[in-house]
Amino acid sequence: MLTATYFTGVCIKCKENIIGHENGCKALGSLYHVTCFTCSVCKDTLVKKPFYHSDGNTYCESDYLNTLEKCDACSLPIKERILRAVQKQYHPECFKCTDCGSCLDGVPFTMDTDKNVLCVSCYNRKFAYVCALCGQLIVSEDGSETYRIIAMDKDFHVACYKCQVCGVKFENEPGRGCYPLGDELLCHAHYKERSRDRQQ
Repeated sequence: MLTATYFTGVCIKCKENIIGHENGCKALGSLYHVTCFTCSVCKDTLVKKPFYHSDGNTYCESDYLNTLEKCDACSLPIKERILRAVQKQYHPECFKCTDCGSCLDGVPFTMDTDKNVLCVSCYNRKFAYVCALCGQLIVSEDGSETYRIIAMDKDFHVACYKCQVCGVKFENEPGRGCYPLGDELLCHAHYKERSRDRQQ
């Protein structure tokens, strides 16, 4: 007795005929024998299983995850977008300020001398100078370079470096500079006035 076999096509991998629909499968736009459609690493069959195709290779899920870069923060494979910073790779949500834990994806950041990644706010809170007059941090609001003035072994904002009586800004010209008296920053006129008051 003879039986008919059902020919479904040619396997893209082994180039042999696929006889019977139960022996073949279609994946990645091509026909395969069920036994030929396997993981490039462990050789397990991939029929009716999740699989990945990358760089010309087909992988089962676990072998595919092993090909991926690992996040330097959580050590898990990075399946989607990779954030590269400070010569490491991260899941975007894992790249965080080491002090406050806020996510730094798309946000300006800096590093301290111990190579800790910090958001700008935490860096400023730890390392910025404090103005002796207003008590605020001496930092740039717009990311531009920050300037400070040092007088009487104290730090000042440029805008705060003025006479504490009349508010005139000090300049680097004779008679227009800073004349400290005690803890006060004074212009020449108020310095003379306060000096006279102290002598009386």
